[in-house]
Amino acid sequence: MKVELSRRKWLAMAAAAARGLTGQPRQLVIDAHCHAGLGQTMNAPYTTRNNVDVTLRHMEEAGIDRTVIFPIINPTYEKANQEIAEICGRYPGKFIGFAKHDPETEQGRIASMLRREVGSLGLKGLKLHKLPTREILDAVAELNIPILYHAKQVSMFYMIAEEYPRVTFIMAHLGSFQSREWAWHYEAIAIAKRYSNVYLETSAVVAQRFLEMAVKELGADRIVFGTDGPDSDSRLELYKIKLLRLPFADEAKVLGGNIQRLLPKGSV
Repeated sequence: MKVELSRRKWLAMAAAAARGLTGQPRQLVIDAHCHAGLGQTMNAPYTTRNNVDVTLRHMEEAGIDRTVIFPIINPTYEKANQEIAEICGRYPGKFIGFAKHDPETEQGRIASMLRREVGSLGLKGLKLHKLPTREILDAVAELNIPILYHAKQVSMFYMIAEEYPRVTFIMAHLGSFQSREWAWHYEAIAIAKRYSNVYLETSAVVAQRFLEMAVKELGADRIVFGTDGPDSDSRLELYKIKLLRLPFADEAKVLGGNIQRLLPKGSV
């Protein structure tokens, strides 16, 4: 009983802080990194099905207003992106849809698909796990949407950030999922310092010191809150940002203001 009461109390405190019930104005909280829908590579729970009911419950408990969602692993993504658009339609005001594409299996078709997904389906950005091709980058620049990119190596950002200065790149996981390659966090911060079109996203960073370093080195304007939900718990990821103890205006930028600014107008 004591454990359950403690958990409830903690959740209430976290939600109150996120919702601005502590005497401060209301913050808009946007999770910029969450998976949703069905996958076709069923070798782990997170590649099989990501249930939006779990995401909605965590959003409610933590005080997250909007969540960016995109497909999990699929061989090709036309149907998966359609599913994301349908989820956004079922829950108006809750989700912001991003497309996902594979530069290899969908080569030559991505530009036309992206135009449809942004223009007709209402998706607002692109999630990638592989290095984007010129086809992708030219289409993204034309559509003026951001790319959330989980690169295999942080150094890949050097290849694209300078050549496409008009494209906004959001580097997932501060460059290293679960801080497995902790030195990449240093490199991520250096890249973002060098290229003003590169932003750092906070999800699944285990080493808290690097979140602190990123804000100190780059300022709050270049940091984007994300959770990598639903398997990474959005309630805990939000609390990591609270632990930075930023001034209210800076925290508001990280938790929602920055991603809102980077999305196409009218997305939120």
